Formats: sequence, structure tokens, C-alpha cells
Amino acid sequence: MLKGTRESFCPTVLRMDKIVFYGQHNKYETLTIMKKTFLGIFLLLLISCNNAEQYENIVGKWKCASWIIESSGEDQCKDNVFFEFRKDKTYSSKIGSLEESGVYQIADGTLYSTPDSKLEIGVEITALNKDTLQFIMSRAGVKEILTLLHER
Repeated sequence: MLKGTRESFCPTVLRMDKIVFYGQHNKYETLTIMKKTFLGIFLLLLISCNNAEQYENIVGKWKCASWIIESSGEDQCKDNVFFEFRKDKTYSSKIGSLEESGVYQIADGTLYSTPDSKLEIGVEITALNKDTLQFIMSRAGVKEILTLLHER
């Protein structure tokens, strides 16, 4: 530490929960650290709110409106696809004669489902509101777009 430079350097302790920054910083550096910390907390809260809204919107029973195979344009829906997502983050589905149940989670615009005793499956959510759930999936490298409507 340089003597006589109290105005340009000050020891800083910035404490956030369990994170502690300690050291010699000039006032500009301290302000920059505080701004970045605030921005990080704000973004984390914003993302958390978005996930909370997605979880709220996905809860309920959903019925297939269309299931388009992009390469052929063929609709696989045939009125035989149903999903139910519950608040406790469990789900059940029926696709044709195949019935499954398990747990789900939503992260970074992706719906992850893990059927009982099977591996996790991830699909990209392209629309999710109180009426419509649409996601993109791939079976054997073929892009498919599944659109579900909320049953009332």
C-alpha cells in the first residue's frame, strides 16, 4: 500500500451471503464490482421468474393438436397423444398404446423428462403459455414439431 494515497485507494469488503471480496481497490474498481454483482443477481432473479412462469403454465392436461415431421410434412397426431404435467414436477403421457410416467424439469428453454427407469429426454420448447405447448424434438435425427393444446 502506498502511503498518502488514502483518497485513491481504500480497503474494501463487499459481503454477499457467503461471498466475500477483500482487498485493495480504488473507488472505480469497487463501484464496478458492485455493479457487476447487482447485474448478476438481477439476471438470476429474472431467469428464476421466467422458469416459475413456465412451471405454472405447463401444469395441466394437454392434448395433441399437431405432430409434424418436418422432412415429409406428415402429421402424426391422429388424436392419440396426451400429456399431464403436475405441480410436483411429475408427469404422465400416452402416445398411442405407450403409457409412461416420471419426473420433469424446465431449464434454459428445454423441457427435460425422465420416464421411470429410463434415461432423460430433452426437447426444445418453442412456445409455452396457458393454452399452447409446442416443442421441437428429434427421433433418429429427424426434426419433429409437436403442438399440444391445454384441455379445459
